[in-house]
Amino acid sequence: MGVMVSKGRTPPPATIDHARNLRERVGKAAYTQWRNETGQLPSWEQLSADERVAWQMIGQAVMDVIVVKDDRQGDFSVSSIYGYKNQKPYVNVEVSVSPMQMSPAKAREIALMLLECADAAESDAALIAFARDTIGLDDTRAGQLLSQFRQLREQRRGTEVDSA
Repeated sequence: MGVMVSKGRTPPPATIDHARNLRERVGKAAYTQWRNETGQLPSWEQLSADERVAWQMIGQAVMDVIVVKDDRQGDFSVSSIYGYKNQKPYVNVEVSVSPMQMSPAKAREIALMLLECADAAESDAALIAFARDTIGLDDTRAGQLLSQFRQLREQRRGTEVDSA
């Protein structure tokens, strides 16, 4: 039997039942939404076990309509975005299902995607600032320059860059 090692935290003593946790979360979300729209009702914790199971089934039914059953492996994508109103860079993260399990290799791939996207978001913000403050472009032209820069970055991503 191998020894489990984790970096940064101690693993929980018992096995986590992700399916049960997800059922609980979608059921609670469905009930909370209904409760917020209809007024003063008992809290989730005050419901009986049978009532909770009923709401879990409702939440699961909604999830089944939204997330295709064959796509439950957990798609993950990231993109860099720039908020023109507040002029701040952001990383947009989209996850098809949560929680999801993945191999360590997939986790490293996702970590690299997040790091690359964070860097891209910061460089997008720097480019916009340069276009406005140094070159004197208006918002439309700065956005066009950013679009061209992103296209070039995407073309060069993953290719070997000439070195000195």
